[in-house]
Amino acid sequence: MPGLYVFPGGAVDPTDSNLKWYEHFSAFGLDKDKLASLVPKTVSRPQIFQSKENELLKEISLRITAIRETFEECGILICRRNKDGDAHSGWAEHVSIPEGELQMWKNKVHNDATEFLNLCQKLECYPDLWALHEWSNWLTPTYRFKTRFDTAFYLVCMPHMPHAEYEAIEMEDLQWFSPEKLLSTNVEFPPPQQYEIAKFTKVKSIDNLLDIAMERNKIGVQLYLSVTVQLKDGIVFLLPEDTMYPNVKEIELFEQQLIDKSDITAHEFEKMTLIKNRIVILDTQVNIIFTDNGKDNCVIFLKPGYHSKSGNVESKNKL
Repeated sequence: MPGLYVFPGGAVDPTDSNLKWYEHFSAFGLDKDKLASLVPKTVSRPQIFQSKENELLKEISLRITAIRETFEECGILICRRNKDGDAHSGWAEHVSIPEGELQMWKNKVHNDATEFLNLCQKLECYPDLWALHEWSNWLTPTYRFKTRFDTAFYLVCMPHMPHAEYEAIEMEDLQWFSPEKLLSTNVEFPPPQQYEIAKFTKVKSIDNLLDIAMERNKIGVQLYLSVTVQLKDGIVFLLPEDTMYPNVKEIELFEQQLIDKSDITAHEFEKMTLIKNRIVILDTQVNIIFTDNGKDNCVIFLKPGYHSKSGNVESKNKL
């Protein structure tokens, strides 16, 4: 997304689903049963996780995509070298590559995704799949957007900050930020990233975040398809669990979802709702509002030239 900061990641490549990966993982004592443990114990799964015949499970291949793209874009190789397939603490490991070879391998992987498997074979390591915790699934709404993305976000916690080098072909900058720092930094993110960052600001520590991520990973995520509400002074993207969120059936994933409330303001619309989970787009700012334990949390991202902030707004209605 030109001009915006985004989380590392990118498009799926067919080689990420190649069954040859099973052979590679088996060399480290990771058979198909152990790899299948990545599938959450839940009845239904969002469409992005629906696997096809003669391919890896999506819970495997999407993680490979994320690790490959992170290496390609940032030079961070989230892989492990040990052969104990059960030694998964939840923390991520990474494999260092000599400085003289790093750019060479990044270029190879950028030009041909099949080189990522070759890289892992060369370094005798495997993608650290268990360090990628399933965090969320966002589908671009149909209204106002010509291009749509079905995206899985994975959360990775690392005990130390690794060396990173951005890819100059597709990127202009790479930064490490704490969630709190992002609220006072003049950078712009797409709404889904703003929403996730807002949620991160409410977590006390990275250890606490890892605990939350590991528990969430066990049950899997639900699809976040926002429904647009047109207001007098802005736009609201309603998300699941918001009282105003309609019952969206699977067949409606490709239909335009627009609720016309252009006769009232965002403030008036907010007062109509008991439980909130939404992104509010106004002229000068983006408000991420979600109800937690009876309180309305509001994290504000002001547009370039301003400073953002967060806070708790006491809800008049208790859960």
